[in-house]
Amino acid sequence: MARANLESGAITPAYHADVKQTIEILQSVLATEIVCILRYTMNAVAAAGLSSDAVKEEFDQHADEERGHMRKVAERINQLGGTPNFNPEGLAMRSASQYVEGANLVEMI
Repeated sequence: MARANLESGAITPAYHADVKQTIEILQSVLATEIVCILRYTMNAVAAAGLSSDAVKEEFDQHADEERGHMRKVAERINQLGGTPNFNPEGLAMRSASQYVEGANLVEMI
């Protein structure tokens, strides 16, 4: 039965949400995920000190997890008929999270 309804797409008669508003919210979520990826990646690169190897791995793992989230959100925007906004221009303003570089491991964590 599910296969028979695949052609209906992501927006079925049972979908009652405002698609435009949903896409707008997801665009903000997408920007937030991108900012988190950038922040975790920067922290992994900048982490220094005796304990930094384990922390770098942790930051890389978080960046990878955020990348997975980013991909799922972008795919959902696409399914709903929108175009995922990966444009770096205005990224910080679209994001619910800030890009902040920590000066040391404690600030990064």
